[in-house]
This record gives sequence, structure tokens and C-alpha cells, in this order.
Amino acid sequence: MTILIIAWRNIWRNSWRSAVVIGAMSLGVWSGIFMMGWAQGLNNQRTVTLLDDNVGHGRITSFNYLEKQDPSSIIDNLKSVEEMIIADPNITAYSSRVVCNAMVQGGSGSAPVIAYGVTPKSEQSLFSAARNISSGNFFKSSFAEDVVLGEKLANRLEVEIDDRIILTFQDINGGVHSALFWLVGIYDGASNLLEESMIYVPKGTISSQMGFTDTTNIDFNFNSIAHEVNYRVKEPYQIEETSSSLEGEVKKREIHNDNSLIFRTWKEVSPELGVADAILAQSLLLFMMIILLAMSFGILNTMLMAILERTRELGMLMAVGMNRQKIFNLIVTETILLSFFGLPIGLLFGHISLYVTSKTGITLKSVEQGLAQYGIESTVYPAIVPEYYLPVTALVLVLSFLSALHPARKALKLNPIESMRVL
Repeated sequence: MTILIIAWRNIWRNSWRSAVVIGAMSLGVWSGIFMMGWAQGLNNQRTVTLLDDNVGHGRITSFNYLEKQDPSSIIDNLKSVEEMIIADPNITAYSSRVVCNAMVQGGSGSAPVIAYGVTPKSEQSLFSAARNISSGNFFKSSFAEDVVLGEKLANRLEVEIDDRIILTFQDINGGVHSALFWLVGIYDGASNLLEESMIYVPKGTISSQMGFTDTTNIDFNFNSIAHEVNYRVKEPYQIEETSSSLEGEVKKREIHNDNSLIFRTWKEVSPELGVADAILAQSLLLFMMIILLAMSFGILNTMLMAILERTRELGMLMAVGMNRQKIFNLIVTETILLSFFGLPIGLLFGHISLYVTSKTGITLKSVEQGLAQYGIESTVYPAIVPEYYLPVTALVLVLSFLSALHPARKALKLNPIESMRVL
């Protein structure tokens, strides 16, 4: 306790210098916490936006389609799978799709795309891209010669509403098939990259044109045909539990045959999103460590100056019997107190800043187009990150101790007799 009292008094002997160091530590912690929250919010917003736009939280496909991309490999017993999905209380919406790799031609150009054959209501209930129609309308029927393109693709092809669009694709028998569609809507997606590569067509129409049934039979049950089923859950970061539950239910009901079902979470469907989450925590802590390391050099310099000014005093303490262990403890305690005094201030202001900006958002209009390329909106809402407060506190403790070693070593080398002669 005596060491603690002496250390506390010592750091306020030069109040201005200590106040500057404490202020610098507070500013460093605040800036680090705020940047961590901003980066976390940016990543969360990008993830949620892309999941809602087109990826979904979970996806079910057949093994053959996933491995071979064979257009004839549809999900068997689709109706039973959908009944199982509807019965799961954690799933809030789902949509089945027919997927067709195609070449789109129209206006003055052509481009490779993925044509999704969808049922309008279910697709719009699941994905925001199908709802965000900037021009025209989303098609109403699953049997129509209509197509919906993204804004970037429409601009690239130089087409407008009611223009003709030609799709060229391979049917399930390996033959090349071309079909004429009419552009009825243009959607505004979260990512410009997706807008250029993804289009919507009626599920019934594309199913018949791909050869899943006789094209003259318009009464066939297209709802039994799908390459993939996407669904949304209440908590996207707990999708593994729902995916495992569905997989177990399939085995229990024996809803599979040689064409086995594959259950994937959004982290497996879009690995870059999952990897970003995994790397972000380490990157943010590394970023914070760099800031605190810079602060520790300021503390190191301050403590060296304090020892230089107190050379005679330290010599007298040694002469009257204070051993080297206590001198070491005194210097270390002063350094840690100096660091830790600014820590709660920085954490408090960082938390308040994140709380306020998480409500108001930070607008980045100057880089709006660049952010749109990666599915990020121009207004970013930072996230409150209390899970990082304890690691930051531990970093401050470790770096403070390391910063104290050199000044303490300097003090321990002092000769008591020579030190007392210093004016």
C-alpha cells in the first residue's frame, strides 16, 4: 500500500506532464475503440446487406448439382423439404430457385449471367434485390416471357423497359436453347457486381424451356423443380444450429436418395463473408496494439525523464534501506498508474461515441460509388463493441509493464553515493 501511495503522489509531482500523457493515452484508447466499432459496423452492415440481397442465411442443394453443376440435378422430394422448412420455427422465409447459366443479349451488347427462375412472391419475401425495383415492375406470374435485370447490366446492354432480351442457355439434354424475353423491370441491388451478373426470370417458363417437361404442357407442376432452396432465419449468426437441425430432420424423415442433399450456411455459400468475420477480430486487436504501442513510447519517455529528475531522491531512498525490489515495484507501479488513469476515460468516450454514431450513422457520400461495388451503403452505422474492452485493458496492462522495464532498469543501476551528489 505504501508503494502505491508514493507512486500516486509521484506521478502528480509534475501535473502538466502527467496530464499530457494521460490525455494521450485517453485519446489513443478512444480512437482505437471508435475505429474498432466503425470497422465492425461496416463489416456487419456489408454482411447483412449481401445476405438480404441475394445470398440468404442458408441454402439447400443436391450433391450432384453442387459438385458437377449439372442442370438436370434438381432437389428430389422438394415438397417434403419445403414442408420441413415451414415447420421449423427459426426459419422466417424461403424461396426455391431454378438456376441457369446463360448468355444475355440485348440492345448493343451481351454478357454472361446467372438466370434465376423464381416464384415472384416467395423471392420477394426473401431477398431485397427482388423488391428494390428502380424501374418497371417485378413480374407477377411464374409463366411469362418476362425478365428483370440489374441496373448495371441494363446500362451495359443499353436496354430499357419493354425492350427485347434474348437468353441463350443449355437445356438438361445438353442442347443449346435460345429464348426471347421482354424486359419488365430493373432492380437496384446492394452490389454492382451482382447487378451485372444476376437476372430474374419466371420459374415456370425457364423450367419448361430447360426441358424439365414437355413445353406444350403448361399445367405441369413447376413447384416440384428447384436446384436450390434458400431460407432466412431469425439470427443469421446462429445459422449453424438451424442447418444442423434441418439436416437431422432430413435423415429422420429419410427425405433423400442417391442424389443426397447438401446443407450450407451463408459462411459456406459466400466464404469471403465468413473469412472477413474471422479475420476482423484479429485485425482490430492488432490495430489497437499498434496504437497503444505508440502510446507506450510516450510513457517510456515520461518515466525516463522522471527518473532523471529524481536521481538524488532515488539515491537517498536506496541509502536509507529501500531495496532494489521496492525501487523496481515503485517505478512499475507509477508507469501502470499513469497508463491506467487514461484507460477508463478513453473507454468511456469511445463507448459514448459508438453509441451516438450507431444511431445517427456516418455518411460517406464522397466514396459512395466505390462502396457500392462491394455491397456497402454510403451511410455506415458503427457497432458497439464491449467484447473488445477487456482485451484492450489487458493490452494496456502488458504494454505498460513492458514500458516500465527500461526506466526501472535505469533506476536500479543508480549508485546511491553518486546519486546523492547530483544537484
